[in-house]
Amino acid sequence: EINGTGIVDAGLGSTISTEPMYIIMNTAISKQWGFPSTCPANCPCKEYDCNSNKFQDICGFSQGFCDMMTNKTDIPSYRANYVRVYQDPTNPKHKVGCSTPERPTRKYIEAHQDLYKTKNDATPLKPIAVGKGVCNYNAIGVSPESCGGPTRGICTPSRTCECRAGWTGPHCLVHAAFDPVTYEREDGFQDLEFTGPHFNIKGIWMSLGAVAISLLFL
Repeated sequence: EINGTGIVDAGLGSTISTEPMYIIMNTAISKQWGFPSTCPANCPCKEYDCNSNKFQDICGFSQGFCDMMTNKTDIPSYRANYVRVYQDPTNPKHKVGCSTPERPTRKYIEAHQDLYKTKNDATPLKPIAVGKGVCNYNAIGVSPESCGGPTRGICTPSRTCECRAGWTGPHCLVHAAFDPVTYEREDGFQDLEFTGPHFNIKGIWMSLGAVAISLLFL
């Protein structure tokens, strides 16, 4: 639950989005997590209790598993590296993006910029950064310091990330994506909500006809 404390503390005056939204995350863990694929020799594998001192109660776990679970100073945690959201392009109820016709968020923010930026911000809406993040030229593996690794980006001699095709973000850690559906069209004259004078075309033609007849008899 987001209560808006962070927004209030920032002193901007903006509000939490009212669009209905939710993400269901399946955090199920494999039934083999912490357990060896086969029962170790001389182990009954009938009882599993990391808090027990009996060999038959803990022998069914993988080596080091109980040490991790019973560690009081370094408590194990479950972390998600990323969340991928799928949407059905054929379902009209699924809108891709943060600014849809029903909720033109971008236009609202642009019209109330002071509520969405601090004194150090030039604009409230910033473009997606493609590379340019600070990196370590000697870093290895998939990490911000290595620009996501050799398949995602490279750390240039100036120690800034340069993303390869298909990757984005300051450190090239995110798949480059696009929205094939354009929900936001450019503003047109009709968006000014201006109502011009009403002309009676039939009346105009009748008036012109009357004038023409009058001229014939002059």
